Amino acid sequence: MKSYHSFANKEIKTRKVTSVLVIIAVMLSAMMTTVIGQSLGILQAMRIQQAGILNGNRYATFRNLTYEQKSMLENDRRLSFVGSNIVLGEVSLKNSGLSLQLREYDDNGLAVYPAITRVDMGQLPSKAGEIALPRDALDFLGFMGDIGDIITLDLSVSLPDDYSEEEVYRYSTVFTLSGILKSNYLGYSTGIIAGIAGPGTAKTLLPEKYQVYSVDFRTADKHKHAFQHIVNDLADKTGISKRQIHYNWLYLDTLGIQYGKNESGESTEGGFSYMTAAGIMVGLLALTAAGLVIYSVLKIEVSRRIKEYGIIRAIGGQRIQLYVLVAKQLFLLCLIGIPSGVLLGLLSAAGITTAATNLFSPESFLVHSKEELNTLIEQNSSGKLLPLLISVIITLAFAFIAAMPAARYAAGVSPVIAMKGQAIKVNRKNRKEKRIKDFEAFYARLNMKRNKGRTLVTVLSLTMSITVFIAVQSFSELIDVSKEVQKFHLGDYSVTNETVGFMPSTVEELRMMEGVSSLLTLKYSLYMQEKDGSLAIETGFRLKPGETLQIIGVDEERLKMLMPSITKEQMRKMKEGKACLIKNPVAFSYTGGQPETTLFFAGDSVSVAGYEFEVLGNCDAVGLDNAGFVNGVQVVVFDTVYDLLTGKNTYSEVYLVLKDGADAQEVEQKIEQVCSKTPGSRWLSYRNTDKQLEESYQQIRMLAWGLIIFIGLIGLLSVINTTYTNIHTRIGEIGIQRAIGMSIKSLYRTFLLEGVYYGITAVAFGAAAGYICNIFIEAAATDQVKFTAIPVVPILEAAAATVAACLAAVFAPLRRIKKLSIVDSIRTAE
Repeated sequence: MKSYHSFANKEIKTRKVTSVLVIIAVMLSAMMTTVIGQSLGILQAMRIQQAGILNGNRYATFRNLTYEQKSMLENDRRLSFVGSNIVLGEVSLKNSGLSLQLREYDDNGLAVYPAITRVDMGQLPSKAGEIALPRDALDFLGFMGDIGDIITLDLSVSLPDDYSEEEVYRYSTVFTLSGILKSNYLGYSTGIIAGIAGPGTAKTLLPEKYQVYSVDFRTADKHKHAFQHIVNDLADKTGISKRQIHYNWLYLDTLGIQYGKNESGESTEGGFSYMTAAGIMVGLLALTAAGLVIYSVLKIEVSRRIKEYGIIRAIGGQRIQLYVLVAKQLFLLCLIGIPSGVLLGLLSAAGITTAATNLFSPESFLVHSKEELNTLIEQNSSGKLLPLLISVIITLAFAFIAAMPAARYAAGVSPVIAMKGQAIKVNRKNRKEKRIKDFEAFYARLNMKRNKGRTLVTVLSLTMSITVFIAVQSFSELIDVSKEVQKFHLGDYSVTNETVGFMPSTVEELRMMEGVSSLLTLKYSLYMQEKDGSLAIETGFRLKPGETLQIIGVDEERLKMLMPSITKEQMRKMKEGKACLIKNPVAFSYTGGQPETTLFFAGDSVSVAGYEFEVLGNCDAVGLDNAGFVNGVQVVVFDTVYDLLTGKNTYSEVYLVLKDGADAQEVEQKIEQVCSKTPGSRWLSYRNTDKQLEESYQQIRMLAWGLIIFIGLIGLLSVINTTYTNIHTRIGEIGIQRAIGMSIKSLYRTFLLEGVYYGITAVAFGAAAGYICNIFIEAAATDQVKFTAIPVVPILEAAAATVAACLAAVFAPLRRIKKLSIVDSIRTAE
């Protein structure tokens, strides 16, 4: 042997099984990093596209601009896209709480709202006087005509500075129906159904005062810190106020672009950075799981070769040379494993994407054709060298990190002890004689205790695989943008009465309906100022001009939604009528300056109807479904406290959540019957809204589940690899057991039980670790760390798969060992 480096080559050739196991571990790690790197681009592209269809493919909107201000934005080179529209007016859709909003879009403006442009019949309007309306809006209007027929609409339009009913412009006109659009239920959450008018319609119908533009735009510079600077500069350039700027928060959060200003004047940032942190955590868990497989194989192999390393040390070998030997051996194996893993990873990523895309039509992927879908995927998947390079570097780094402890272990044992072949002194303490009821089970447990280091590594490797499987499932739910939109409505149905309200007995009747899982309630009273500023209810404060007072009564569940951090003590104060939440008014700017507004913050005191309340904090606006926020001070109190303040006990609105598998048609019939008993009642279903939101996530869910299944398979292969190594290195030991009389059946049962023990132990630790990861992943979505529901289904899936893999990994090598003679088993070195 010319150089001690040749020892690494020789060991690879002679230790074929171990070399193959290490190569498999490296391949699995490379495959995983490659698939994740290639698929994340597609997932993020789909996520961005989902946000675009849900709330428009735009960064922000400047509202109520003149033609000159609009032209300034269109000519600004810092904007990569500019589109505009004019509001022609709104039509109240009777007995629904919804409004039809008719807009005229320019050529660019309509392109950013794909959800409202899906034509079912006819075509989009092409000239003044033509309109296209969704099918559900036509149903609400009671329109029985067809394409080309005349439809009459009574419209009303106003400007933000119009504060009285006299300033609202109302008119009635006829339109020609050019197209029927597919129903878009996303607007139900905000109470708006969108209709489209042909170009030139606004000029023929609206007075010049109301011909103002809403301008949507995207900036050319997508840097997260540059966006706000550009918006501020454009606002100064056009001379608009902050209240005319509307950020598309859903889209910006998905892109990770900072926007807006908080109370301290600092830019706020979307939630994608939290998702990135969660993604990094999941990725590190997956890589650690693969690294532990490499470590366990090398650690066991180094332990077996400790005598050889002792000889090298005895003839003058240095510790650094042992490090080099282990590192070189791993590097040579990586030269085989990494390229193979990257290639298989590319093929796997392509297979996952192809399988997911073929299950749905292009329209479900938010595109209009298969060619457009293929282009989207190609632009965000294969052909990117950087993710492949990163995959190789990460795999190589984790492989060497995993190998170094084994090399350190080899270098740390003294030559004398190493040459004796015994690195650990075994001490048996407190041995007590007791009856062994099940010898195989006892022997399996004894095997695990005899080499605690090997047992720990095996269990830890299995635990990491389980943890990754659970964490990735939780992470896949985090990337669903539609969940943010679902927060705009509560439950599957809203039942509303703005006049007399529902009696408690009626609410109880709704609660007890078959198929209803839970029920949320809302009590609402609005107090307008008289000319002298007085109110019909006594208060310890005076409102500013134009503000209203609203007393809101909600149940415990709704309070937790409004204030997630509420403590038991604070909830007790709310129920006892000693505390409240406050929604402050929105500050409006008038000509000549900005008026003062009534403001309350946590720690302040508020007096209403002779009751003194401690303000626990500020909350989001609470109001009747789809009615919008009436500007003013909202005092949110507990349900029964509302009765004391207002003298009323009727409910203004009830939100119903159905049980899984409930008969929706039967529930709706009962809701209709209940509403018929109380005049002025209406109800609205959000089931179609939720269905449409869920459909917008279908393509992301399929790709995410492709990753979950793939990583799960890698985890199972890692389990098999680790357990197989554990059994394979004990061939000599098994031969001795057979020589002293252990039957093949007893041998099988012993090692199968050992596999079960490994699996059960790993499941216990993996479930706990997975739940902890689930808490932090949920924190990425809610911005607060709190206990979440235990992911029972993923834990059970991981448990079943892990135990099955352990049994399979034990069974395979035992079948091979069974064929060996006892003498050959004892002699076998590899």
